[in-house]
Amino acid sequence: MLGVEWRMRRAGFGVTNVAYPSRSKRVEEIVTEHVEPALEALKLRLEPGARVHFVTHSLGGIVFRAWAAKRPADFPLGRTVMLAPPNQGNEIADHLAERGWVHSLLGPVVRELGTEAGSVVNSLGPVPPETLVVMGNQPRIRLFSHLFGSDHDGVVSVERGHVEGEAGFEVMEVDHTFIMWRKPVLDVVERYLRRER
Repeated sequence: MLGVEWRMRRAGFGVTNVAYPSRSKRVEEIVTEHVEPALEALKLRLEPGARVHFVTHSLGGIVFRAWAAKRPADFPLGRTVMLAPPNQGNEIADHLAERGWVHSLLGPVVRELGTEAGSVVNSLGPVPPETLVVMGNQPRIRLFSHLFGSDHDGVVSVERGHVEGEAGFEVMEVDHTFIMWRKPVLDVVERYLRRER
């Protein structure tokens, strides 16, 4: 997320980049052990009237949704931009989830990202208001292209990026891995976070 961080700092935003161990924790563990403490510390530093915007990438969007579903009522939530989120699950996770080596390599979160109705990702409910989803449709990684029935970014299909409650949905000619470094994407992020209503 350094591309987003650098661009937003240059644009005048204060930035907190929350890291978490995605290969050893479940989504709920990431939220309680990493995201919640970071946001509590951030909240103490906010100026009166400030709001906290979120920009997420891929699994980060799912982590955000899990946090947002149970966020404190008084949290000053602003706008959110989700880059390439597997909001309705992921075909690659379906394909690889039962292979033991995948679980060892990528961790327990793989089993939470499936496309079935009961998966963690499909149980999170709608996103908060003012959430924009940005998907790519130019795959650089083609290893799993045969799993997707529609446009995709090499990792997530465009259609599976949709989520109940989204305020907007954009498809751009970018890939999954580097979406957060592409200038046209960063332009969209900055414009959306600055937008007055």
